[in-house]
Amino acid sequence: MLRNWQTVLLSIALAVFTWFLVTGREVVETWVDMPVVMTNPPEGLIIEDGLVDKIQVRLRGPKGLVGNLASQNLVYPINVSNLKIGEQVVDIDPAKIPLSSTYEIIEVRPNRLRLTVDRRISKKITVEAAWAGNLNPDYKLQEVTASPDVVTIRGPETLLRKISKTRVVLKGDFPEDVPRSWAEDVALEVPDEIEASPGQVNVEAFFAPKTREIWVKVPIEYQDPEGFKVSVHQRYVRLLIEGPVFLFHDDEYRKSILASVVFGGKVAEGKFELNYDVTLPEGCRLEKKNPETVTTVLKKN
Repeated sequence: MLRNWQTVLLSIALAVFTWFLVTGREVVETWVDMPVVMTNPPEGLIIEDGLVDKIQVRLRGPKGLVGNLASQNLVYPINVSNLKIGEQVVDIDPAKIPLSSTYEIIEVRPNRLRLTVDRRISKKITVEAAWAGNLNPDYKLQEVTASPDVVTIRGPETLLRKISKTRVVLKGDFPEDVPRSWAEDVALEVPDEIEASPGQVNVEAFFAPKTREIWVKVPIEYQDPEGFKVSVHQRYVRLLIEGPVFLFHDDEYRKSILASVVFGGKVAEGKFELNYDVTLPEGCRLEKKNPETVTTVLKKN
């Protein structure tokens, strides 16, 4: 009985050995993905385009060994120490594929890389600020500022060479009430390949009422000095004033305009050409008076 068991075990061992022997000698073809790793990169240079993450290797080898390739973490090294700025071709050398002579390399995809190489630099550029939005028609945009107004950008030299400024746009709608100023942090508008420092700036827009000039007819006002009687040869003067457009939508502003005769410190009897003071609504400015003085007669009571 014991001999029978020994015979069975020996038969099984021989069968397994024979299977491994046959399988190991069987030759198969397969594709293997192999990651690409750069070695000795030149300082300051970057590969802008053309570099692949992996190559595909078609090979032939013993079936038993081919099945273990996936677990070996094989990589293909590309020595980029001699790269120069511009476009250049780098061949994939089958001799550098880390496989033993047990395997036969039949095909490599891709078999060459067309690389675009550039230098990474930094430079300072100015920031142009703008505002976009709906604004009350009685107002205007005075100025838009950016802080800081100079930023540093970093990226490929060929791309940075074409950039001397960047633009930021502050957006906001003020169809009714308009503030004197409005500020927000806004991201810089630069290509994705470029880094900016800082990446955003504070943009502030300043608004002001639109103005226009208008002639206004105003009555002359005065108060008799003590002991005198005053008579003025004209009852009205004309004033050219500049003021906000919204103020002139109705005539209420006229109630705030005064023209008052100035008598000075020492009053005497006689006929005089006297100046007159003008009081205007807030935000208005006097451009011209017609006449400049008024004829005034003072008589003692």
